[in-house]
Amino acid sequence: MMLPVYSTLSVCFLACHIAREAILPTDIYRWAMEGKLPYMAAFTEVDKLLGSSVKHCPLSARQLFRPVRVIGTWQLEAAAGSIAQRIGLQLPSVNFYAIAQRYLNELSLPIERILPHACRIYEWALPAELWLSSNPLRVPTRVCVMAILIVALRVQYNINGQGIWEEICETGRNADGSDPDANLPPSKRPEGGTSEEFGTRELLCTLASAYDKIDVAHDYSKDLHSYLKYCKDIVFPGIACSVEEDHLVEIFQDMYKGREDGNPKARMEERRTTNGVMNKRCRDGTSVGARSFCASSSEMQRIKSEMEDHGFCYLPPRKWLRSNGYLHYRRKTITGSLVCIGHADYYVLIRSFAKLAEVDVRVLHTSVLKLERRLAWIEERIGRSLDALQNPPIS
Repeated sequence: MMLPVYSTLSVCFLACHIAREAILPTDIYRWAMEGKLPYMAAFTEVDKLLGSSVKHCPLSARQLFRPVRVIGTWQLEAAAGSIAQRIGLQLPSVNFYAIAQRYLNELSLPIERILPHACRIYEWALPAELWLSSNPLRVPTRVCVMAILIVALRVQYNINGQGIWEEICETGRNADGSDPDANLPPSKRPEGGTSEEFGTRELLCTLASAYDKIDVAHDYSKDLHSYLKYCKDIVFPGIACSVEEDHLVEIFQDMYKGREDGNPKARMEERRTTNGVMNKRCRDGTSVGARSFCASSSEMQRIKSEMEDHGFCYLPPRKWLRSNGYLHYRRKTITGSLVCIGHADYYVLIRSFAKLAEVDVRVLHTSVLKLERRLAWIEERIGRSLDALQNPPIS
């Protein structure tokens, strides 16, 4: 059986999965693209490894072993599932505890408080999406892990459209960077929202800050020198240049280095723009910290515009709370297209997880809805079983 070159990446991910490591397809893809895994330029070492056996082949190692492309994360995971199915491996589910702990740590969220609740949902639901599949159209396993974390956070912090984010924006505009909970009456403070505890408001502020800090850009895109070195070592390895070309490249690099040294402030601004990670001070003059986040009315308008761009319809805060139960969102068709409905609180929560998992926010939202339906079905079955035990049929 002929195996494509990209199957080596799938085997690497499969080995990490069997070893129960918190290594994701996004990691394998990033390492392969950046040259941290010997994939793009690995063919340069084939001649050394195989020795004289390659010399008798009419095709060069570049033609035989150079990858045409790096497959995406969805196809990489599906290929790993297909390989495991072909060789008869009985795979376990993903290491939910390790992956969830990693995500919570990267978002600067309290692990000891959130992770136990998420593990209970995981042990209770055990969705099939946590196992590798050979179907390339199925949602990746990391999205299911994110969905469980989102449901756990919504239940624990009561994120059900009460307008907490709108209050944060209004308070941040009036308080000018002070503690957003300080000026609120006690009746409007969320449960556990004291200054000593990690409450709902601090959760949303931390997620908003983490969203701006998540950097999904590759290392080689940070500056021109890194990109040129990446092209030389990874994209076009083994290609020799003439003496004149090498001399010309050195001249251009010296010119670029001299321009950078002459204007370091512009260089730092250019790097932030190239990464696509502009902090809040660069965007609207507001300073963002991991533990203190000052929002404003412009931030609220930006959230509404972002929701619309990502296929979400903004819902204003609920004025009359009929119950404090879990709010289930639905999707509806507007002008012929399927639109997701949600409050700003929920969107601030879900967009940070979606960016960290490197998936579209609507894909993660769909996975959350599917998990909620499964949990509701389990609760209904449990309720029927309890009723049957309390009221046994009379024979």
